[in-house]
Amino acid sequence: MKCILSPYPPPPPTTMIVPGAAHDGARDDLDDRVRLIMGCAGSKSAPSPRATRARYEALPGAPQRTILRALDACAATTDAARAAALSAALRAVEAERAVDVFSRSKEEATASTSGVLEPVKADCEIVPGSDDAERWRALGTSVAREGKLAVVLLAGGQGTRLGSSNPKGMYDIGLPSGKSLFELQGARLAKLGELAGAKPPVWYVMTSPFTHDATVAFFKSHDYFGLNARDVIFFKQGTLPCFTEDGEIILKSFDEVSEAPDGNGGIYAALAREGVIADMKRRKIEHVYAYCVDNALVQVGDPTFVGCCVERKCDAGAKVIAKAYPTEPVGVFATRVNETTGKKEYHVVEYSEIPESLATAKDKKTGELKFNAANIALHYYSFDFLSRCCLDIKLPHHIARKKIPYLDVETGATVSPTAPNGIKLEAFIFDTYKYADSVCVVQGDRERDFAPVKNAEGAGKDSPDTARDLILRLHARWITDAGGKVARDPKYGRRDPPRCEILPSVSYAGENVPPDADVPSRACVAVVDDFHRTR
Repeated sequence: MKCILSPYPPPPPTTMIVPGAAHDGARDDLDDRVRLIMGCAGSKSAPSPRATRARYEALPGAPQRTILRALDACAATTDAARAAALSAALRAVEAERAVDVFSRSKEEATASTSGVLEPVKADCEIVPGSDDAERWRALGTSVAREGKLAVVLLAGGQGTRLGSSNPKGMYDIGLPSGKSLFELQGARLAKLGELAGAKPPVWYVMTSPFTHDATVAFFKSHDYFGLNARDVIFFKQGTLPCFTEDGEIILKSFDEVSEAPDGNGGIYAALAREGVIADMKRRKIEHVYAYCVDNALVQVGDPTFVGCCVERKCDAGAKVIAKAYPTEPVGVFATRVNETTGKKEYHVVEYSEIPESLATAKDKKTGELKFNAANIALHYYSFDFLSRCCLDIKLPHHIARKKIPYLDVETGATVSPTAPNGIKLEAFIFDTYKYADSVCVVQGDRERDFAPVKNAEGAGKDSPDTARDLILRLHARWITDAGGKVARDPKYGRRDPPRCEILPSVSYAGENVPPDADVPSRACVAVVDDFHRTR
């Protein structure tokens, strides 16, 4: 029987219940009234406060004192409407799994990691125009043409740090075309299909419960950016409740548990749970490219990178760039020998976790940083390995201490803390690399591959204005490298590089630029619709 919250107010309170007292008749009465409010009169499957309390009392680990107090507060006032909302919120939580994840995360956080970290050198480097790059690009393009390539987009984040409550992919970074991140990436995927002479790869878009509806609506309102709607598949990542340091699940209010997305590593569980792996298998996908939405320069489906990984027959691949400076907030690839198995395992060490001595260490021969393979979240998987990650591997969850709003049971108010007061649990997408039998690390180029959009406009780095500038400069270089011209803004003259925007429908990665292209820039930039006109 489906339970629906009733629009009608509950009947007036009839019985007072003292928290912790065994007033069974009164509790039965409250349970019955909760079922009535939810349209489930007579149903034993309704979210009964008594059954909910018993479930949370029985959880292993720390006593769930706040939750039990909240349930008792509802009982004490015989507030059936509040009890119904609280019971429904608590029943929706996979509490047993969450408590198990929390317990394992605490153990892993305190466990010592054996083995010495060693720096990773790229297995190969993509040099545009080289024989290797051309061969890899042709191979990756053929994989796309044959329908064996799928693209997975991680798009669960909101644009909170950008000053927007919308999904980050809807953000307009201020390009002359006015295109959002979603629009740019959809157009690049469409162009890849055109270059391959076939329909574009299937696009699997991972949202979160907080971004799903808005993301789907945005895609529909933009006609899926010219892609076939049947080949754009949305799926949701999971969430986990937030915890106090001692393991209590945090309530945000009487009708809401504080939850957060389970990290980008939640992609593996989501791919299995939401039927995406099964869909890929049905479509005979053999290779998968995955990336994050907040990279404005991403080559969606990157055939050169994919082709390199396919040629090397690796389980997993990562495109990396050279780290700009020791404290740059990016993780780095490293290896460690598993002392039990003797296997060399690939890891990504976050910038906040790498010892300063290793972060600053330099190669005596090259003068470059030893730990220099910066992770920029551009991933390749063979379908077989991805399936194993989704179905057979249980990833660890990492602890992130955050400011988490919480319920004051006494007043019923939600408190917004000014300092970290709780824990969010996050799985990392790269934690599967250590399970791969073969990993290919491919050297990319910062100016071609990485324009992160993480901070607000004007922040000075990793912001919409810095990403916008990187795109406009790159596109101008495509023209000048081909022998064409891009006018400079006379205001700045030669002190400032030329800029323009070439739409993805014109060029995917600088190909097909005529040597006689002449772009008369206006106010620093122009939009190239084709090579016969600008606007």
